[in-house]
Amino acid sequence: MKKSYKIIALLTVMCLLLSMFVGCAKNEPTETAAAAGEEVQVTPTEELDPNDRVPAIEFWIQTQTKDPIRYEAGLMIADKWRELGFEVDAQTREWATMSAEGMKAHEHQAFMVKWGGKPERVDPYHWLYSMHHSAEDVEGGYNITGYVNPEYDALADEFATNLDMAARQEAAKGMQALLARDVPQPPMFKLKLKNAYDKSKFTNVTPGIGLGVYSFWNFMNITPLTDDTTLNLGQVNDINLLNPLATKTGQDIYMLKNIYDPLVRLDVNGDVVNWLATDINKIDDTTIEVTIRDGVKFHDGEDLTVDDVKFTFDFAKEVSSPTYNAHVRAIESVEITGDNTVTFKLTAPYAPFLSNTLSQCLILPEHIWSKALEEKGAEGVLTWENLPAIGSGPFIFDYWRPNEEFALKANKDHFMVPKIDAIVRTPYTQSMGLIQGLVAGEIELTSYNMMPMDLEEVKNNPNIEIVELPDMGSYVIHYNMRKAPFDDVYARRALTMAIPRQTILDVVFDGGALKSFSLVSDDNTFWYNPDIEMLDFDMAKARQELEDAGYRWDVEGNIYYPENYTVTPYLPSN
Repeated sequence: MKKSYKIIALLTVMCLLLSMFVGCAKNEPTETAAAAGEEVQVTPTEELDPNDRVPAIEFWIQTQTKDPIRYEAGLMIADKWRELGFEVDAQTREWATMSAEGMKAHEHQAFMVKWGGKPERVDPYHWLYSMHHSAEDVEGGYNITGYVNPEYDALADEFATNLDMAARQEAAKGMQALLARDVPQPPMFKLKLKNAYDKSKFTNVTPGIGLGVYSFWNFMNITPLTDDTTLNLGQVNDINLLNPLATKTGQDIYMLKNIYDPLVRLDVNGDVVNWLATDINKIDDTTIEVTIRDGVKFHDGEDLTVDDVKFTFDFAKEVSSPTYNAHVRAIESVEITGDNTVTFKLTAPYAPFLSNTLSQCLILPEHIWSKALEEKGAEGVLTWENLPAIGSGPFIFDYWRPNEEFALKANKDHFMVPKIDAIVRTPYTQSMGLIQGLVAGEIELTSYNMMPMDLEEVKNNPNIEIVELPDMGSYVIHYNMRKAPFDDVYARRALTMAIPRQTILDVVFDGGALKSFSLVSDDNTFWYNPDIEMLDFDMAKARQELEDAGYRWDVEGNIYYPENYTVTPYLPSN
């Protein structure tokens, strides 16, 4: 595949050069010779100390069969980093390994992730606080990069605790400016989202912001047009774990949100709507009373009560749940204050309490999880497979045959009954198989993002409908600031400017994506800062950044640290 990539890259460069002379691509985006990859010369330094050589970068990329986009883009990025003088070891890893060793354990040096723009991320607390505040710089925390900047933390605390929206907006824009400057984990691309479904078998498709047809509300509202009331869902990759307290994988969480109920949900636009909660009363800035719906039962027939609600939040804190930690940190206590009421006391005002805590913490049955804690201990609870998963949600766990099928059936006793009777989720080993399954009628819906070549495959099938919507997420490279060379801001800035964004868009995405420089999408207009620094592809500027910081190169082009080197983790404030 490496050989085919190099051929494609060579043809791309030839086309760009040809366009300069004959105008064959007048409307195509072009880059300067330096930016497009022409080697920028630096003066080598003689007799460098081998101990000063910058250590090799281990760059994890997904396999070609699982994610050809991240595979090809990763190889192209690695090649440009090598041109700067860095030694790069591009290693293919399965997503489960990257998730466990990178997302949770933070043992990576660099790897690429496609973050989804879930409804709860419209308020950018996840992007700006959870992913970058020093409080999340713990194992299992969302600060995967290890970014610790006191100036940033001060803005993030203001953003989290100030209930005035104008003040929160100002803080959010300030945080985006710092992230663009320090690039702890640069966003690169956002997709032009296109999902597909079979319109001959289903109607009333209800895509949600960020998730498209994978939205909870789509599973609730999609309506069969035939006697076949089972929705066959196709996805690339299987689920991994059905433990709500432990998993941080989106595919798991999306299914768990069908099995379990939270107190509130976010609608298709990201707005809060009551769910298990029938009333929410803000007593003061740090005290919130919640009234719970009557008559709700878990799938095993046991009643869901305020005891289960209190237990869920207390239990998540007790076992240090990596999934719930960020959501429950602001809670000082949860008290039962009536037959159907609980009162949350917060440590400080917390602006996104409804959208980022009550909507994300799925209510657990105390009678099951307290027993699991007794038998397995806190550590064992976080590795428990939780099969069968028993919640109170509108779908009931039916069966799971790993790498074959995962099935849910409708909960006919739920207070909101789905229009379909079942979901059967089939994992495909690669995207092409999924597309073929869609065309052949094996599946009727997928949230896989259709690229231009995929649209060509399905365009002759009149039953396939394409749903288009903005992407609120992005492709991100997670640098690890705990490890060299990513602990140095000048190295990170240079490596970011060596990401060949436009070439990747043209060659890998085939025009199916856009450049992105902030984790807050430009479609999220209230929160987005359009005035941030945008470190786009420019090899000359990348080398100049390193040279100005004192980095040196030997006669073979290998990069070395500056003399008397000390790490600069982030740029000083002006």
